[in-house]
Amino acid sequence: MEEMTVSQIKGKRVVYLALSTITLLFLGLIYAFSMFKAPMCDTFNITADAMGLTFNIMMIVFCFGAVIGSQIEKALGVKPTIIIAAILFAVGFIGTGFCGYENVTAVYIFYGVIAGAGVGIGYNTIIATTNVWFPDMVGVSSGVLMMGFGLGALILGNIALALYGGGSGMELSTVYLIIGLAGGIIAFIAGLMLRRPPANIVELMAPEKTGGSSYDPAEDDAALKTPLFYVYWIWAFIVIAVGLATLGFGASDGQLAGFDSATAVLLVSIVSAFNGVGRVIVGIIFDKTNVKVTMLIDGIVAIIATTSIAIALTMQIPALYAIGALCCGFCYGGVPVVASAFSRQRFGSKNYPLNLSLANFAIVWGSILNLIIQSVLGTGARVETFIVLIVLAVIATFDVLPFSKMFNKSQKELDEKRKAASA
Repeated sequence: MEEMTVSQIKGKRVVYLALSTITLLFLGLIYAFSMFKAPMCDTFNITADAMGLTFNIMMIVFCFGAVIGSQIEKALGVKPTIIIAAILFAVGFIGTGFCGYENVTAVYIFYGVIAGAGVGIGYNTIIATTNVWFPDMVGVSSGVLMMGFGLGALILGNIALALYGGGSGMELSTVYLIIGLAGGIIAFIAGLMLRRPPANIVELMAPEKTGGSSYDPAEDDAALKTPLFYVYWIWAFIVIAVGLATLGFGASDGQLAGFDSATAVLLVSIVSAFNGVGRVIVGIIFDKTNVKVTMLIDGIVAIIATTSIAIALTMQIPALYAIGALCCGFCYGGVPVVASAFSRQRFGSKNYPLNLSLANFAIVWGSILNLIIQSVLGTGARVETFIVLIVLAVIATFDVLPFSKMFNKSQKELDEKRKAASA
């Protein structure tokens, strides 16, 4: 890429951040499954239990898609990778709308596998490309991008449901056609425009982080060969399991706590909004402090969330459940922000797409942990589930202690390598 001045970089990266956030708003529609589930069951004549597996399939494929996307981007570049993601997203939603009737396998394939892969590839590539433009504001840029992804279900999901159930007479297949085409076109445009930054972006925008050297941690370290990475994973997949346990049952748990059905559904939307806005707050916390403090705060919020919900479900206190659900949305939203910022800070930019996808792979472990808890306790044992999650949230919070010690040691080693490289 040609040489750029600081002012040129500042102008271009704002455009990229805005375009990427809008694109992630559409890709985040994949998380609207909880909102689409009832209409899909009614329209496609599929039971809720059979349909529910779709979300777990999508989450797992999303993670594998992110890893695959990092390798496609490495081989082909940013533009072809995002265009592939755009096509998969469009095919996934359109195929779900037109092939899902009385065919849950088609829903699994189109929504769970094809759309899930498209979102994983697009999400990872867009974030890994855009974030590198902000070495001086890694947390804030991650937070803004994640906010777009988190708010997709709330904003566009509600618009989609309004088209389907708002008296327009529009069939679900038509709604999915519109979603597929609109999201695919936006992602296609992003693919045409987004580019990697100049190689000297850190020296220009955050010279204090170079130590006078162009040394990149990726030259020596591979994430999966670094014990610190696995300690991070433990924290991440526990907090994710806490989030999934709440987000997946938000409406029904709200009613168990004492809300009426309409208010419980409204609360789910509010939690989604808090999830999105919370990502920006977590990003700011990261930039103002460090990854250790950010993880500690997120872990403490997870303890507050699980404890509040357990008590609320036991004693039927709606207000306390609302507090717990909002805290849960906040802590869950903080994980991808920490994953993005931590991967960039600790392992550099050279292999950032791959390392980001590996960090986000904690979603798979969190999903599996959540499924294990449900299978052992049963989906109806909600109080018991959150008692288990309280214990796990405490473990995640204390996990920050060994993480902090190992992170400090790794940073000292990196500083020594940077000084040696600049000598």
